[in-house]
Amino acid sequence: MKKFACVVAILLIASLATAGVVGKKGETMPDQAPTVTSQPKYPTALFEWSSAGALNTVPTTGGSSTGWASYFIVMAHNGTGVDIRLAELGFPCAGPSSSWGVWVGSTMPANPNSPQFTGSFTPVDTNPATFPPTVYTYVDVTASNVIIPNGSDFWFGYLNPGNAGQITANSVTTYGWWSGAWDSDLGWGRTTVMQVTGNDAVPVELQSLSVE
Repeated sequence: MKKFACVVAILLIASLATAGVVGKKGETMPDQAPTVTSQPKYPTALFEWSSAGALNTVPTTGGSSTGWASYFIVMAHNGTGVDIRLAELGFPCAGPSSSWGVWVGSTMPANPNSPQFTGSFTPVDTNPATFPPTVYTYVDVTASNVIIPNGSDFWFGYLNPGNAGQITANSVTTYGWWSGAWDSDLGWGRTTVMQVTGNDAVPVELQSLSVE
């Protein structure tokens, strides 16, 4: 019986990893090709990181805010050799409104309610039923002056506005807030797509200046 239950669980996870399933209870939604596009304000940066591996990876599936997770986070690491100031966050998502959050340090946030840095944004694709959500919303966070020291970890993420872009699970573990706790997307065969860029915290034009 235990072996049978294990096989059923594996098959369930495999089915959830396929396109069309937006909820952890097997909820489905038909594909709808987005008709809008967007471009990052900072196309290149000193620090570039994506949970999907490459910047601007196109999601192949997605998770709904009610059936998968209401908020997503992931941990990244600044190994550039210098302190960086975050420039832009990128989220392929769809829905009327959202917010972003950043927590500096390696400790997982207790919940999504109190980010050290946060702000609201309106997704480029405002239709919460778009699936999979492939249009990126790029959020300029330079004004928040988020500094990540060299060698430090940080967490960042966003409120799921309706549907969030995902891919089949890779080596990066993303987490979604579901049923009052952080639930690993890896356990469901998915990785939620989130990306971030940043630049040197000390502008190049100021690095050669000295106080006399």
